[in-house]
Amino acid sequence: MLDTKKLLEELDQIDNMEDLFMFNKNILWKKWQLNEAFKWMKDLDQEARKTRGQELSEAKNILTTAYNKKEMQLSLQDINQQLKKELVDISLTTTAPDQWHFSLLAKTRREIEDICKSFGFIIEYGDEVVSKFENFESVNIPLSHPATEMHDTIYLEETDPSGEWLVLRTHTSSSQNYLIKKYWAPLKAVLPSKVYRYEDLDATHDSMFYQLEWIFIDKHISIAHFKDLMTKLLSAILDTNVEIRMRPWYFPFVEPGFEIDAKYDILDQKTGKTYKSDRIEILWAGMIHPNVLKEADLDPSIWKWFAFGIGINRVVAMKYGIKDIRYFTNGDLRFAKSFV
Repeated sequence: MLDTKKLLEELDQIDNMEDLFMFNKNILWKKWQLNEAFKWMKDLDQEARKTRGQELSEAKNILTTAYNKKEMQLSLQDINQQLKKELVDISLTTTAPDQWHFSLLAKTRREIEDICKSFGFIIEYGDEVVSKFENFESVNIPLSHPATEMHDTIYLEETDPSGEWLVLRTHTSSSQNYLIKKYWAPLKAVLPSKVYRYEDLDATHDSMFYQLEWIFIDKHISIAHFKDLMTKLLSAILDTNVEIRMRPWYFPFVEPGFEIDAKYDILDQKTGKTYKSDRIEILWAGMIHPNVLKEADLDPSIWKWFAFGIGINRVVAMKYGIKDIRYFTNGDLRFAKSFV
């Protein structure tokens, strides 16, 4: 026989969550006493079952309501005890927390994005994990190219719907095909994003770095437009006058392709005089290969396209006189805090 009054008294005496849990397990779970009491009803006649069923249903509601109330009471009790242990005296003096700030990479990337927006470019970031097609074939790099090998490209265990291994993108060009099909032409877009490669790590090479890629598609553009835009953008990004030199170079996704060397003005803080830097290789560029345009469903006889890319890490190193780009990713707080 179920004694509701006795169970309520027992529940009222519970003063911790562990005992309450055991009460719940023994009384209100699947093996509860109420459940057993309902089973005994099968031996009763119809009238008695009706009366007994009403009594048990009422007892169930009373016990469930009392249990929920007790659970809330003990939960608040535990919270109050915890607050007493962790009470903080706000009148005590304390040191101010360190002021947050962007890393040099994030700060420079955001500045470059603002400059590019002022030139009419949209900002896109693309995906860091891409298919082999996006990373290679969509930008005219055949799968027989050495760059597709595992000693150059980082492969993942996951595959795309066609069964090809997914890769960490080795260049932001992997998003070109996607961007054209998303926005169509004409198009002015910038991709400031992370890329990954197997590298012999040294002061100028890292396995992860930020690459910035510009894409410009229109009907009447030429290398002359590219050179003028490139000079103005680099001057704005480096905040100094920049002279560029274009050297012919082979890249599968451009035709013709170039490597760009730059000289820029450097202010000597001691003397106040300005002098020219040595000429350094700063980025790749070129007119996009017709095969890439065709892959994106553009007619190369109508549309012209140029693209160029630069490593943001190297831009930051040039701007701030940093000799080793590995400082950006080695987690050394002394380096990070020195540029607050």
